[in-house]
Amino acid sequence: MDPARMPPEIWEALCRRCGKCCAEKVEMDGVIYVTKKFCRFLDRGTKTCTVYPQRFRAEPDCASTAQGLPMMIFPADCPYTKGIEGYIPPRETWDDPAVDDFIREVLGEEAV
Repeated sequence: MDPARMPPEIWEALCRRCGKCCAEKVEMDGVIYVTKKFCRFLDRGTKTCTVYPQRFRAEPDCASTAQGLPMMIFPADCPYTKGIEGYIPPRETWDDPAVDDFIREVLGEEAV
């Protein structure tokens, strides 16, 4: 899917409001991991951004879908990733204490 070929309201409607894109990610040894630390502007109840129209100004690290897709930061079940050949989603689960230690070092205890 190409956001440039769809009306913005149709593209935006694809989002199912899981909130996973708003989780901090870390990269370790070429693998991206989704952490348990979320953007400060994510309403955890509704899983929506509280500053959505101004999100890029309010949070400079916020990535648009067009930016995030090539970075492979969206989960495997994200509607925006459907049909992208070779898309490798970030890891959402793991059983590796080294990954936990790395996340703690980079983002703090609350991210693990």
